[in-house]
Amino acid sequence: MKKLFILLMILAAVCFIGVWIYQTQRLKKNARAAISKGQVVMNWGLIILFVVGLVGTFTAPSTKTSEPAEHHPANEHATKVSKAQSSSESAAAASSSSSQSASSSSATSSSASSSSSSQLQVDFPTDVSLNKTGDATVSFKAPANTQFEIKDSNNNVVTTLNGNAQGADQTYNFKKPGKYHVTAHNGDQTIDKDLTVRGIGQ
Repeated sequence: MKKLFILLMILAAVCFIGVWIYQTQRLKKNARAAISKGQVVMNWGLIILFVVGLVGTFTAPSTKTSEPAEHHPANEHATKVSKAQSSSESAAAASSSSSQSASSSSATSSSASSSSSSQLQVDFPTDVSLNKTGDATVSFKAPANTQFEIKDSNNNVVTTLNGNAQGADQTYNFKKPGKYHVTAHNGDQTIDKDLTVRGIGQ
C-alpha cells in the first residue's frame, strides 16, 4: 500500500512539472495567451494527488510490520504440531509403562501360581474317633514316593510310612486318642498338618 502512494506522488509530480513547463513556454511565446479553466483544474488536481501520495506515504503501514501477521498462522501451526507430537510421545510412554506394569504383574502372578502348584499336596482326615474296637484307621493320600512321619503330642515318633512308586494310599491304625503331628516329605518338598484322634464315642 505504501508503494502505491509513493508511485502516485511521483506520477503527480512528474505530470505537474511537465504541465508547468508547457504552460511556461506557451506564455513566453504568447504573453497574451489566457490560462483556461481546464488547465487550472488540472494543476490543482495534480497538486492534490501529490499531497495525497505524500500523506499516504507516511501514514500507510509498512510491509515489514505486516509480515509477522502473515507468518503468524504458520508459527501457530508449527506450535500445534509440536504440541501434538509431545502429546503423542507422552501417550506412547504411558502405554509402554502400562504394558510393562501388566507384564510384571502377569509374571508375578505366574510365579505365585507355579509356586502354589509345586507345593506338595496330601489329603487325609484331620479329626477322627476310635471305633468300638478301639482303633481308628486313617488313609493318607499323596503323590508317589511320599513319606509320612507321625509324632504324638510329646514329639515322639509314632510311626513312619514309606511311600511307594505307584502312589497308592497309605494307612495307619491309631490306638490312642490324642493330638498328633503329621509331616509329609517328597524330595525337597515338605508339608505339616495336625491330626486329632478322639476317644470312643467322642
